[in-house]
Amino acid sequence: MPDYYTFGNFKRAIQNPSLFLYESRRIAGSPFHSMYNQYINKKSENGIDVMSEDWDNLIILDACRYDYFASQNSLDGKLEEVTSRGKRSWEFMEGNFVGREFHDTVYVTANPHTSKLDDDLFHSVELLLNRWDDEIGTVQPEEVVSAAVEAHESYPNKKLIIHFMQPHRPYIGPTAEKLRERVDLVGFDNSSDGVQIWGAAKQGDITVSEVRKAYSESLEGVLDHVETLLDNINGKSVVTSDHGEMLGERIFPFANRLWGHSEGIATHTLLKVPWLIIDSDKRRETYQETPSTNMEFEEDVIQDRLQALGYKT
Repeated sequence: MPDYYTFGNFKRAIQNPSLFLYESRRIAGSPFHSMYNQYINKKSENGIDVMSEDWDNLIILDACRYDYFASQNSLDGKLEEVTSRGKRSWEFMEGNFVGREFHDTVYVTANPHTSKLDDDLFHSVELLLNRWDDEIGTVQPEEVVSAAVEAHESYPNKKLIIHFMQPHRPYIGPTAEKLRERVDLVGFDNSSDGVQIWGAAKQGDITVSEVRKAYSESLEGVLDHVETLLDNINGKSVVTSDHGEMLGERIFPFANRLWGHSEGIATHTLLKVPWLIIDSDKRRETYQETPSTNMEFEEDVIQDRLQALGYKT
């Protein structure tokens, strides 16, 4: 049984019968889903191995689509479209990190999925759940910048992976704030009675254009902070994403609009991510050292963070 078949979601469907129609269409398309997923998953197996590429700083924007990035980016560099090894964060981590050792690398991350990684995988993992914004349910980009600059100063001979949560929901920006004022969205107050933004869109409480505008503003906001970050660290940098995001598109032959990246569907949009190369004359000399990772957080804290980000219902 799918993990979104919960009592809370059943109550919402009773109140809004259109959700039953949405789910019936999804089930009807299941055989096509299965074949399509197999095709897309094969492509992800051949995705870029980010750890084998040449960089001093790997800057990850969570759930950043290539097309939105290409139209909004103003950072100088060489932009390419690449295929990710995952359609969601943990798939990306499994495809690039799990089973390997990178003791010359420090991972500064706002993504709670990082807590699943082994302690001896990187030299250090700085998981920023202690910088959590309880009001909207995420880690703000300025907090990631601050932590990344601190890590750069503390580990001058280490490569850095810097993983922002934006443009992943809950979105930041004026449109997102208006939506939170109008609709009880999970992530605004971490209330279990709230609804995920995709559920609000399915119910018709939020329009497709509003979701897309909120996503675009969230990307714009994090790009501003990436620029600040680049001004405060040295070395060759790459800006990329772990996976893309569905923003209400319909993919033939499916009747429903597709949202987010956790609905059990694989698409090209989820695999297409940016790869912006920003060269530098000043490269860092890095070396391996014994890991010093400390990622100890209570399990209920991890689960709460994942729910706020839309991974739990």
